[in-house]
Amino acid sequence: MYLHPMFQLTKYSLRPSRFVAFVLFLATFAPPLTAQEDSSVKQQSPSDTHFPVATVFQSGDNGYMVFRIPAVIRTAGDGLLAFCEARQGGDASEIDLVMKRSTDGGRSWGALIVVQESSDFREYFSGDVPAITIGNPAPVVDLLDPDHPGRIWLPFTLENDRVFVIFSDDDGATWSPRREITKDVKKEAWGWYATGPVHSIQIQHGPHRGRLVIPTDHRLGEDGKDGGDLGAHLILSDDHGKSWRLGAVDDTYKDGIGANETTVVELPDGTLYINTRNQAGEAPESRGESFSRDGGESFQSGRPQWKAFRPAPAILDPPVVQCSLLNVADKMIVFSGPDQNGPSGKGRSDLRFRYSMDQAESWIDGPLIHTGPAAYSDLVLIDDDTVGVVFENGDASGKNAYQRISFARVKVTQ
Repeated sequence: MYLHPMFQLTKYSLRPSRFVAFVLFLATFAPPLTAQEDSSVKQQSPSDTHFPVATVFQSGDNGYMVFRIPAVIRTAGDGLLAFCEARQGGDASEIDLVMKRSTDGGRSWGALIVVQESSDFREYFSGDVPAITIGNPAPVVDLLDPDHPGRIWLPFTLENDRVFVIFSDDDGATWSPRREITKDVKKEAWGWYATGPVHSIQIQHGPHRGRLVIPTDHRLGEDGKDGGDLGAHLILSDDHGKSWRLGAVDDTYKDGIGANETTVVELPDGTLYINTRNQAGEAPESRGESFSRDGGESFQSGRPQWKAFRPAPAILDPPVVQCSLLNVADKMIVFSGPDQNGPSGKGRSDLRFRYSMDQAESWIDGPLIHTGPAAYSDLVLIDDDTVGVVFENGDASGKNAYQRISFARVKVTQ
């Protein structure tokens, strides 16, 4: 992949000569938190990029076969919460929704906490109860709720069909009873349904300031069945989570872009930039993009030949996979995802940052964070100078991108 000349390779970082620098913090790792083995504080060996990272979830730990689908937020108390699916198998296996906490900016992570246990949802089934799947975390922190500042909302799904929300008012220490919102946010014709999986946002500027925006996707067909035409949509709340409703809906199912897992970021003027996985679409690029200038009520491609989403620039070149966005500064947006043209070759590998300095109109290659198998990821602003990325990955010598979920700290200098 082409590397922009702004980045100059040093032993441990890629530094630009102007505008912005990415420098990976070389974290120190604490000893185990308890006598029980906890992989969250093990140091992962440096990859070929010389970027060591902290392991958050390790496959096989805590009685789970594999951990997948990460999302991360910074709480109002400046802690980090990393969520994921704790699986006993594949996408349709028994899956719990779990999390871990970091109080040192992602250098180390605490014990695993089960946020939603699949067995607690048996009441929603009659007859033979299947292996219950809970997942697709899409957390967001509501910093503008006058009554509950810092409330954390966590939308998620049951069987990729029904939609629930819970909240926490104590930085994730405890959670409210679950509340189902399926009838408010899912159309009758939709079957498969997924919130996120990625962090959600709260609009900070303009007439829709305070609105919660949950990036979401659906498929036409039978409830929970992963088949049929694909579309993205947004879930909105204007009353700090008291009610939820549908906002923008991509129903251009035959337009060549199979909008799927979606991520959203707010631009300085309050416009939303939305980037989506192009799943089995005919458009040549693996990503689609759109804008919303009405706070998430509608998608606008900005191109007359495309209604909702248009093909994203070719430099955003992951394979077909979930990716993430983060607004780091007024003029800077970071995109995280595997690099289809990275050193490991095609497929889910080589996690790389790309960044935009012009409101997502153009993109530049950033640093390679991990060499080797890599898949889903999410981004978080740890502080004004540091970006964190949580990502699925495996050993560079292998082909398994789901051996662990790791966390890297990346320094940003204006």
